[in-house]
Amino acid sequence: MLVFVINQNKKPLMPCKPSKARKLLQAGKAKVVRNTPFTIKLLFGSSGYTQPVIAGMDTGSKVVGCAAIANGKVLYQSEIYLRENVSKKMEQRKMYRRTRRGRKTRYRPARFDNRGNSRREGRLAPSIRSKLEAHFREKMFVESLLPVTEWKVELASFDIHKITNPEVSGIGYQERDLKGFYNVKAYVLDRDGYTCQHCRGKSKDSRLHCHHIVFRSQKGTDAPENLITLCETCHKALHNGEFKLSGNKSKTKHATEIGILKSQIRKSGWSFAETFGYETKYRREQVLKLLKTHYFDAVAICCRDDQNVEVEDSVLLKRNVSKGDYQQRTGKRSEKKIPTGKLFGLRKFDLVKTSKGIGFVKGKRSSGFFAISDLFGNKISDSVNVKKKCRRLSARSTTLVQMVQMTHSSPTCHFRQAGTVEEGVSC
Repeated sequence: MLVFVINQNKKPLMPCKPSKARKLLQAGKAKVVRNTPFTIKLLFGSSGYTQPVIAGMDTGSKVVGCAAIANGKVLYQSEIYLRENVSKKMEQRKMYRRTRRGRKTRYRPARFDNRGNSRREGRLAPSIRSKLEAHFREKMFVESLLPVTEWKVELASFDIHKITNPEVSGIGYQERDLKGFYNVKAYVLDRDGYTCQHCRGKSKDSRLHCHHIVFRSQKGTDAPENLITLCETCHKALHNGEFKLSGNKSKTKHATEIGILKSQIRKSGWSFAETFGYETKYRREQVLKLLKTHYFDAVAICCRDDQNVEVEDSVLLKRNVSKGDYQQRTGKRSEKKIPTGKLFGLRKFDLVKTSKGIGFVKGKRSSGFFAISDLFGNKISDSVNVKKKCRRLSARSTTLVQMVQMTHSSPTCHFRQAGTVEEGVSC
């Protein structure tokens, strides 16, 4: 495993072997600036000579792969697990603020329509913006470690119609359901025979509405299969909770997000060479003979069609988490205060080394017995005494980082750390 090097001015240089880094540290000519991945900073002037480094990124809506190669060797490879809970967290924050307003400023009028950010032109939803910024954050991180000379990025494309209707082909793309109708509402009303689908016209209410079976706030879409015709009487009764409708969540959520991310990355001014999925698959399977993982896809993106590279046995796993915890109190009347700050010098998601293993703080107790887990939330121990034999390895940040070793003995590759296989973690 290589050691990353930066000069006095924090400019990245070519990585070196651990033996050379050890000699520089022992001679006092360098200092450690980061443990994961291990990075040193030179304390003397250097020539600044570098070699061409090609970096590649496999974009995604759930997981992003990134890699960098030089001189026929993989210098860096990582997998970033993006946040999927932004919408839920914002709803939670809204609830906490609303209840806090009732406790602290009971007579203050509610505010709904004065949020300027919601009306801003070109606005991205917070969940999409979080994923977009994660891509750029990883780009800047790689450029802070290595002197990248060229970027190659795979911008995936999905056939939304094929996802919703796998048997479509040929002229079926033109002969779609909405052909001949002015809009989706006109199609839904015609499809349902201009009849309420709940009471079948028994209410004698002639005013018809199009209702979302799965609400937009619950990841529903405006697709015709998620819309149903209801009369105004039944529509009001449904929203009053007198009956319920069942439906399926969208199958195209992540495909739609990928389309938005692709558009925004192109508009960002990032200079890169675009590649395609079929090229990546050919290089990974036919040339490199590697398994299907996001970081191996990124390695294949960096390579030429006839280029073979030496692959690293370690990969940097990252997981994006929220910056803090908004819930401050619990209990029937919010009478119990939750310690959102430090407890015994530790915060949630701090990486700690204990007698029962290395892991991230998952739960805290005032007794001093904490719960720790791995990067993906899998339990390592429910009860670790942090008051004895506990050392904090790194503080909480919005990106949790862990270097792991890989075993490729089976089609499902497992990550190995500290001599034990992390069960349930596969790629």
